[in-house]
Amino acid sequence: MFKKITISLLLVSSLLIAFVATWVYSQIDSALPILEGKKTVFGLTKKATIERDEQGIPTIKASNRLDVAVATGFVHAQERFFQMDLLRRNSAGELSSLFGSVALDYDKSIRIHRFRERAIAIVKQLPDDQKALLKAYTRGVNQGLKYISSQPFEYLLLQQEPTQWSEEDSVLTIFSMYIDLQYKDGQRERTLGLMKAILSADVYAFLNPKGSLWDAAIDNSQFQPSPMPEDAWPSASHVNLNKANELTQTFAKNNDVQYQADEFPGSNNWGVSGEISTTGSAIIANDMHLGIRVPNTWFRASLEYPEKDKLINITGATLPGIPNVVVGSNGNVAWGFTNSYGDYSDVIKLKTVNNASQYLTPDGVKDFSYHKQIIAIKGEQPVELTVKETIWGPVIGKNHQGQLLAYRWVAHDKQAINLTAKELELATNVKQAFNIAARSGIPSQNMVVGDTQGNIGWTIMGPIPKKYGDAGETPTTWHEGASGWQGYLTPEQYPQILNPKNNRLWSANSRVVGDNMLAKIGNGGYALGARASQIRDNLLSLQRFDEKALLAIGLDDRALFLQRWQTFLLEQVLTSATLAKHKHFTQVKKLLEQTPTLS
Repeated sequence: MFKKITISLLLVSSLLIAFVATWVYSQIDSALPILEGKKTVFGLTKKATIERDEQGIPTIKASNRLDVAVATGFVHAQERFFQMDLLRRNSAGELSSLFGSVALDYDKSIRIHRFRERAIAIVKQLPDDQKALLKAYTRGVNQGLKYISSQPFEYLLLQQEPTQWSEEDSVLTIFSMYIDLQYKDGQRERTLGLMKAILSADVYAFLNPKGSLWDAAIDNSQFQPSPMPEDAWPSASHVNLNKANELTQTFAKNNDVQYQADEFPGSNNWGVSGEISTTGSAIIANDMHLGIRVPNTWFRASLEYPEKDKLINITGATLPGIPNVVVGSNGNVAWGFTNSYGDYSDVIKLKTVNNASQYLTPDGVKDFSYHKQIIAIKGEQPVELTVKETIWGPVIGKNHQGQLLAYRWVAHDKQAINLTAKELELATNVKQAFNIAARSGIPSQNMVVGDTQGNIGWTIMGPIPKKYGDAGETPTTWHEGASGWQGYLTPEQYPQILNPKNNRLWSANSRVVGDNMLAKIGNGGYALGARASQIRDNLLSLQRFDEKALLAIGLDDRALFLQRWQTFLLEQVLTSATLAKHKHFTQVKKLLEQTPTLS
């Protein structure tokens, strides 16, 4: 009897497991994108086709640009909707509604920027052609979502329903790139401000050097590293950072961040002119390496449509959430990006009066403005947050002296985002691309661009604030009117390098230029120039280039900047005397010796 019951239970359990597995498989399978057949898609004016190569990369063809946008939105939604959803929620501070209270602190930190409200305002003031492009893309996204037979499996796991896309969600997608590529909280500037306040000038200069032996600017400008400080370094007791007083506690609460290693989300790009290419055209290479994610940030695609009796064909990388090709080529012009790490924000020390209920400005005393934010939380009651703002930007906390700090950031202005970059699809030469770059609203990037005529150039693509006075590296006061921003640079004022004498260009998140051009861009925390110098040296080692030669530079995985440390460890640290005292270090030395000495 017991045996029969056991067998019956096992059979029932097996059937139940098989049923659940079949149901889960059917749900996931039903959420896969449509790869063949025909569908009626609302918003198309004529037929659009989506063809895929053997790697699944789509070529989207239509009779006009708006229909291409509809089809692009359709494909993005079919393949990457959850990624798009995370991007919009990330910048809107709405992750808690999807994941619950675990995301609440992050949402609170983002809500001070009020990005959804700003996104709605940006959409309203876009030019008509850009609005039409966003509307077409949005229609395509929602149609693509409609034709997914089952909701994407991520929503199945979260027990949530996907919500439709809107025009402002595309703007929020770009705001997420601002959060990724620039400081959302003034962390670097606030840290430097604290260091400057508690350290001697020579120690501060040593820890915040202007340059290093790795500098590899394309204009050959060089800054020397700061010398070793002569005076004694301050002790912890001297600066009282460990004293549990009210000010240090306040500072800690407003600077609750972990140590961040010197790792930069960014990229490498480089190019050669037609003077030294085997084709007579410029050749551009780009390696955009943001954080490792699944899926990858970028979505490769080709777009084809007629424009004024010409067939436009753009191939490159798109960002799910927006209708533009981010980097790529239109057959006449090719362009690539690296994050510029210029100075596109400032922390302002506020001078408050009347028990800190008001603050001083160049125009006199002003009241703070307050904006209520409601944060929805999955499975819980919503939380209310009040954002305190000044004429310069939101209040982001206090410094070590208890002064309120406000944040001035490009991302808060209407110039931050537009779809002007779409004009690159029709550009025919580098100079046209320069003009488009200076009018584009994206997180500001180093753009390396080349054309079929053999020209190459570098510029900044994205808004650059026009600063005056002492607005820059560390927090300062602005109420006296001696420091601040005065709008944005015009296209004529943008830093540019066209056709350098050596016929080569490169950038890798480190300082690219010096002198007046650097003064316009500022220093927002450049990376060490080791990658840039390695790319430069590889470019200078050859006299003629084809595509394979530029690809080889991208595949160069040598860590040349570690060579001196390898030599130092082998020759100065792991000596015979050391190994005699610490025999377990012998294996370490063998491992280091097995690593080829770089040359």
